[in-house]
Amino acid sequence: MKRISLLICVSVSLLWYTSSRAQDTVYRRMSVEDVFRIAADSNLQLKAARLGIDIARERTEVARTLRNPNLSASVTASYLGDAVVYDKSFGNKVKVSMPHFGNSLSLQASQLLFKGGAISNSIAIATLQEQLATLSYQRNAMDIKLLLAGNYFELYRLYNQRDVYRRNIELARVRIANISRMYKEGMVTRNDIIRNELLITGLQTAVQQIENNIAILTQQLDIALGFTRNTVILPDSTSLLSKDETEGLDKAMETAMISYPDLQSSRLNVKVAEKGVQAARADRLPALSLSAGNSLTRPLTTVSPARDMYSNGWQAGLGLSYNIASLYNAPKNIQLAKTQLEQQRQALNVQEQTVELNVKTAFIKHRESKQVLANAQKSVQLARENFRIVEKKYLNQMAILADLLDATNAKLEAELQQKNAESTIIYTYYQLKRATGTL
Repeated sequence: MKRISLLICVSVSLLWYTSSRAQDTVYRRMSVEDVFRIAADSNLQLKAARLGIDIARERTEVARTLRNPNLSASVTASYLGDAVVYDKSFGNKVKVSMPHFGNSLSLQASQLLFKGGAISNSIAIATLQEQLATLSYQRNAMDIKLLLAGNYFELYRLYNQRDVYRRNIELARVRIANISRMYKEGMVTRNDIIRNELLITGLQTAVQQIENNIAILTQQLDIALGFTRNTVILPDSTSLLSKDETEGLDKAMETAMISYPDLQSSRLNVKVAEKGVQAARADRLPALSLSAGNSLTRPLTTVSPARDMYSNGWQAGLGLSYNIASLYNAPKNIQLAKTQLEQQRQALNVQEQTVELNVKTAFIKHRESKQVLANAQKSVQLARENFRIVEKKYLNQMAILADLLDATNAKLEAELQQKNAESTIIYTYYQLKRATGTL
């Protein structure tokens, strides 16, 4: 009785634990767009990229402060000792009393009026770098989207494969029931039952492996999306089956030349290099500035004897300065800037060729996936028809078990290929969107 009671307690505990774990599991049916939207808010890499945009924007604001006038103010307090006066032979020393407390207050302002556009070029470069940071974020976002899409579509493919295996397991069990009936009637041998049982065992093993892979991919997506570990993502097949590429190659190429982030970055780098040439040329020009100031000083030491009084004075004027060293330094800097500009132009040409190649490749692969899917659908029809014929012959003892198993494997392989083709055509659609910069 004690053993029975213990067994009952253990069984109830296991049942409660299993039930509680099942209740903790959260199932979320999500479209790929839902995955993208959640990742944009929770992905750590994208958060860091957004901070890069903020930093670039703040640098632009810092560059704009160069247009502001320079203001400075100073306040000093000092102790003045008595002065000692000597004659030219350092004799006849005479001590002169001085006001001992001294202080001064001064205010200076200056404004650069002209420096060959140096400030404007600095602001323009900072603005372009802000745009480059935004494009870098867009590029990172598309890379992460494509990575998540790959995991999402792989999960979709695994679910489909599991369904295919389960359907074939059910068919195999029905077939075993029929074979068992034939065995009892002496129409087949025990070997036929054993081989079908081995087939079911292999299919069940494949299902278990698929479920393990589903668990691994689900955990990866949960981490990427910031979900709890007991969240199970179910792909939304209704939204996936409607995905297709409708525009032609020329339209896709035109879109890529406008929207692709790396291509836009290359164009901006050319503009940055052009501003660099202008900034290098500005070093050869003089600088014109406006200055003004006011000072209040105590005591007056310019009169004798010194007087404990305040002296106030102000000044304003224009200043013109020229760096003579720029006559021999500036040409080298200009040549360096021109070389960097040519480098960026060549990089732009290379990027355009790369984008063109990537778009063509993605377009061809997507078109190829459509043909593969059409062929796979035809193969499924033929394999199912072949299986139906062979199974009927086997049940009528007009075919051997090996023929039936071959037909079963052919049907299973064809159905798996069809499901793989369905997920591939959707993934290549998103690869094409990534190649055109619209993902």
